[in-house]
Amino acid sequence: MSGVYYSPEADDIKSYRQYVEQLPHSDDPEIFGMHDNANIAFQTQETYNLIYTILEVQPRLASSGGGKTNDEIVYELAESILSKIPEKLDIDKASPELFEPDAKGQINSLSTVLTQEVDRFNRLLKVIKNSLKQVQKAIKGLVVMSEELEKVYTSFLNSQVPQLWATAAYPSLKPLASWIKDLILRLHFIEYWILNGVPRSFWISGFFFPQGFLTGALQNHARKYNMPIDELSFNYTLYPIYRHQEEFYQAAQKKVEAKLDEQLEQIEDGVMVHGLFMEAMRWDIDSMNIIDSLPGEMNPPLPVMHMEPQRNLTRAQDDYECPLYKTGARAGVLSTTGHSTNFVVAVYLPSQSTQDYWISKGAALLCQLNE
Repeated sequence: MSGVYYSPEADDIKSYRQYVEQLPHSDDPEIFGMHDNANIAFQTQETYNLIYTILEVQPRLASSGGGKTNDEIVYELAESILSKIPEKLDIDKASPELFEPDAKGQINSLSTVLTQEVDRFNRLLKVIKNSLKQVQKAIKGLVVMSEELEKVYTSFLNSQVPQLWATAAYPSLKPLASWIKDLILRLHFIEYWILNGVPRSFWISGFFFPQGFLTGALQNHARKYNMPIDELSFNYTLYPIYRHQEEFYQAAQKKVEAKLDEQLEQIEDGVMVHGLFMEAMRWDIDSMNIIDSLPGEMNPPLPVMHMEPQRNLTRAQDDYECPLYKTGARAGVLSTTGHSTNFVVAVYLPSQSTQDYWISKGAALLCQLNE
């Protein structure tokens, strides 16, 4: 703490006025109990808002000189995206072990989750591919440029995700280029699962509906041990190992992903997950606790985590009940399933500080970043 903000020990109003007058004109995050990084996050968000506002109001002028026209830019971008995404995910190519009944004649609940995820991604792929092909036809003059296609066209010029896609997709605050890159990683994660069976560690950020995945993990445990699912909750154990999905994707392209899996131990119950980011805190490998963020380090990754269902679990008093959100917006609405469109689950992380300390910092976990 800087020592700037405190309750002065004074006997007269003059001393209090002198103290107030020497306070900074702009309040630091410290006065609210927050980390200095909160100021960086605020200024970054203000910059993004300014840029997006400028993009929305700028006129659409045809290119003069040697540069590409807007039509050429959008057409080539559409062609590039079409070349990177698959036609669809084919569940019929699934590894036979995924749908083999167990001794009780029941299929793995996570295989049901996989099937549902494939359906969701295929619906999204259909929307994306149809809109891209229609935009290309409209640019050629083969079809009328409707209002919906015009919005897709404008979004491409602004490097934004078209609202048509966002409505059919998962929550995300990423710009267009990062969104496409993230989509490719998600599609690979699901396709790898289809072709190779249950992964050693699940990229929890890659799910359309991560709450369904967590429910499936609980259901598997309940069936295995004949327990009521409403008495089960997750115990969270973190390992001093980091896994980044992009690195796994690149390793899979080279057929060397098995080396990454060797770093992870085989587990009997529950699931291993990776791909989460921390906000307003970081993980200390030495003490295996959450601690304050480093200055300027906005969203450090969370290590690989083992989520093990346990019955009537009693939490450690020192654990921080950390909310996990899909995006940094931290806001959502209740969907028809009864789940939030943004909040996923509360993750209990070991800490040497109080709950109030981390709540005042605004500490949380995120499935994805904004860039």
